[in-house]
Amino acid sequence: MSRYALIDCNNFFVSCERVFRPDLADVPVAVLSNNDGCIVARSNEVKALGIAMGIPLFKVKDIVNAHNVRLFSANFELYGDISGRIISLLRGETPLIEAYSIDENFLDLSQLPNLDKLKWARRVRRRILTEIGIPVSVGVAPTKTLAKVASTYAKTHGDGAAVIDSEHSRREMLGELPIEDVWGIGRRIAPKLQDMGVSNTLQLVDASDQWLARQFNVTGLRMIDELRGQPRLPFGDKSTQRKTIMRSRSFGHKIRSISQLEGAVATFAAQAAAKLRAQESVCRELRVILHAVDGATKKKHFISKTIQLPESTGNTGVILSAAIDVLGQIYDDAYSYRKAGVVLSSIVDVADWQLSMFSRPSSRERGVRLMNTVDAINRRFGSGTVWHAREARAHAQWRSKRERQSPRYTTRFSELPKLHR
Repeated sequence: MSRYALIDCNNFFVSCERVFRPDLADVPVAVLSNNDGCIVARSNEVKALGIAMGIPLFKVKDIVNAHNVRLFSANFELYGDISGRIISLLRGETPLIEAYSIDENFLDLSQLPNLDKLKWARRVRRRILTEIGIPVSVGVAPTKTLAKVASTYAKTHGDGAAVIDSEHSRREMLGELPIEDVWGIGRRIAPKLQDMGVSNTLQLVDASDQWLARQFNVTGLRMIDELRGQPRLPFGDKSTQRKTIMRSRSFGHKIRSISQLEGAVATFAAQAAAKLRAQESVCRELRVILHAVDGATKKKHFISKTIQLPESTGNTGVILSAAIDVLGQIYDDAYSYRKAGVVLSSIVDVADWQLSMFSRPSSRERGVRLMNTVDAINRRFGSGTVWHAREARAHAQWRSKRERQSPRYTTRFSELPKLHR
């Protein structure tokens, strides 16, 4: 039974840029990382030019100029809002949704009996393209890993929808999937397997259990079972929760002022706290990191300090205040700073959240309600609608360069698209 579906947005960041710019259709488009340094998203036209993912822009400047590649700074507010719209549409199909990433969502179709899976996949793909403007690939299969295989196959075959509903279709798609594209293997383990004569996924799953046990750990063997059609990844599996959450950024220019550093660290702490709550977790440990340059010797330094919080929390105010305190302990005015970040760890699910001996349940409940309200407002009206005063957003001179950022069409009234008569 083909139970799981994966909705995978094609070249998501590029596709978001094209929604409000029909003139960008069929032309090479790339999206850049923070400070416009590296290419992090590519249209098919850019991929055809041989430009690799993550490559520094300066290394391919000649190709970019020769082929008039359109470049955009990352517009995460726009991408996040469009991702939320896709999830809202999918909830109309089934409430059983697992948001795997900003551009991938798993659906459990078990509550949709007698469903023609291929017709359904084509219809959902058409709805997302028509109503939101984002092209997606839809894969349906008996396991989540096979659904990923089917969605990858759908990108280059037929009309963007594929279903694994038989042994023949499973083996056909596995036979076409390069080993480096398997979910859970990647480009680090792939060369080792290729040296052993394994070039496609079908060869891998057909290998003996004894050989596979020598090559993979428990997680890897679970992936093999999934590829063989045996479900091993529960829907909404809490193991997908991040065990550490990091928010960091290289600055648009070097800064020395402690007040500017405080604004940056406060912003990163608030972003990390929001991410923590989004996965229904709390943390007990916090780390602040700084990348510094000695003004006298020009020597680079990596500075960090980790602290234990009084108790586990997901409250922005508590996390932010702790991060600012740690910054004050490691700041040195002899240095200039190129980058800062906040890392949250010792993360547990809210279901396992224990009060400390001296905590008051009513106080924690008020904090939870406050954070839930803030998150709800920011989801509805756009990221940053409500923010902590210590983030000092109006004077954030540390922010990364985003010289090519497109308007935030869907979340800012001042940046709404305009129709000209």
